[in-house]
Amino acid sequence: MTRKILSVSTIVLVMLAIAAIVVWSSRKTISRNLATRGISLLQEKKYSESFDLFKKAYKWYGKSSKALLGMGQTAYYLAQYEQAIDHINQSIQIDSLVADAYFYRGLLDLKLEDEPQAVIDFSKVITLDSLYAQAYYHRGVAKAGLSDFKGSVEDYRKAMSMDSENIEAYLKSVEARSALEDFKGAIGDYDKLLSIDLNNEEALSNRGYLKLNINDLDGALADFNKALTINPKNIDVVFNRGSVLAKKGEFQSAVKDFSQSIEQKHKLPRALYNRALAYLNLQRLNESMRDLGEVVNLEPENADGFLTMGVISSMKKDFKNSIPYYDRAIALKPDMAQAYFNRGVSKGNLNRHAEALPDYGKAIELNNNFPEAYYSRAVSEINLQQTDAACKDLNKAKDLGFKAAEELISIHCAQTSAAN
Repeated sequence: MTRKILSVSTIVLVMLAIAAIVVWSSRKTISRNLATRGISLLQEKKYSESFDLFKKAYKWYGKSSKALLGMGQTAYYLAQYEQAIDHINQSIQIDSLVADAYFYRGLLDLKLEDEPQAVIDFSKVITLDSLYAQAYYHRGVAKAGLSDFKGSVEDYRKAMSMDSENIEAYLKSVEARSALEDFKGAIGDYDKLLSIDLNNEEALSNRGYLKLNINDLDGALADFNKALTINPKNIDVVFNRGSVLAKKGEFQSAVKDFSQSIEQKHKLPRALYNRALAYLNLQRLNESMRDLGEVVNLEPENADGFLTMGVISSMKKDFKNSIPYYDRAIALKPDMAQAYFNRGVSKGNLNRHAEALPDYGKAIELNNNFPEAYYSRAVSEINLQQTDAACKDLNKAKDLGFKAAEELISIHCAQTSAAN
């Protein structure tokens, strides 16, 4: 058996090939080491230094997906979004199974307001790593941007189940639930958040507002009071507490909160209007009228303001001067049944019954379940000796549960009832 002897040239070529492999391996190792150092700087938020290291790593080994991804990540944090996407896309071309690459591309999609692509990228992350909590959270953000609030809530809840301390996920879930008008569900999310962070002022004030929306007045008041214990200067909470106190009938305390809001020029003219209503319930009519005057001065198109000014004039039995306020309210808001009714009552009290009838008629046209309007029209019809029409209206008022109609029916409609 003879041994084949390699020629000198073949040996040289083999040695060169081995040397090339060693050099190439060395370049790859250097690139990996540079990228590792770049990751450390990235975690320290030293983005410019980190980018330089990733760039060097890429120069040493151009097929390093880690170096390209690192360049994309640092470019993202440096707000160089187009450059970041380019680097990350190159990284994915080299290695399409890296979850972080799709995650950062999803973040960039959100920055560029491309929510549909963001959903695709975050879904890819979840396919590669089903325990990637932040991917669920940000996919929820993208879905919310597409008005898929139900889908976003599901993603936020998944993120919360993986990371119970992800406060942003709770807050975003609340936003989505509120958009769905699922106030109880939103309150439940705040309950969980507050079990983690007992003194979260924002969560307390927002949960209180949601409780106010579902008429849980005691719960809302407790939350607002605790929020104000944490931060007594939160004027938004002071205003909302005033709204709760007014709903609970604690008008004097409500006035104090609305006054504090007004002093800081917060939520004007709403605070003025709310204080006016509180004063009205306290029978402090002059103070209520003063606040309403400021309301309509700030908002000349505020129909409710003019309506309430008319109500105060009527309460003072100044029916003549109440009518122009109702006129103004109707001009601003022609579908306001209450304004037509009130104007009709004022005209009736001035014995202008013929003029009152069209107002009652319009109020009924706008709201045919308005028993007071049927009753009051009947009173004017009786004064105008229109008995048949009056009895018809009185019976309608009675059918709608207006008990006072029964007495007038017994007086004016006995013969009509007997004839029928």
